[in-house]
Amino acid sequence: MKRLALILLAALLLASCARKEPEVDFKPIQLGWLALSDAAEAHPQKDACVIAITSFLMRDKRVTSSKLESLDYTVKYEIKGENLEFEGICENPEYKDVPECHWTAACSGNENVVVKFHNGD
Repeated sequence: MKRLALILLAALLLASCARKEPEVDFKPIQLGWLALSDAAEAHPQKDACVIAITSFLMRDKRVTSSKLESLDYTVKYEIKGENLEFEGICENPEYKDVPECHWTAACSGNENVVVKFHNGD
């Protein structure tokens, strides 16, 4: 009886290990950050904004489901009022009309980030 219990336990362990985990959507992205002024580069919220925008892009369905193999953006940023404003454009001009290839983001002092995608605008 003990032998049967051990065999069943081993089979159960093997079956649970053999389950395939769901595939995670991942799209390689490259972000080249370009401050348009020294003040934007030195802004105290810049690093937090960059991290928040990168995190948003890596999770966004438009990016993860993109037909493009990888997305390489040039991201320009400047201070507008009290916010940092970012504009990301795909480095390959051939993709200018692809919705995920042009976006803008505003990052407020409390690190709230709003990202808007544009379709060829």
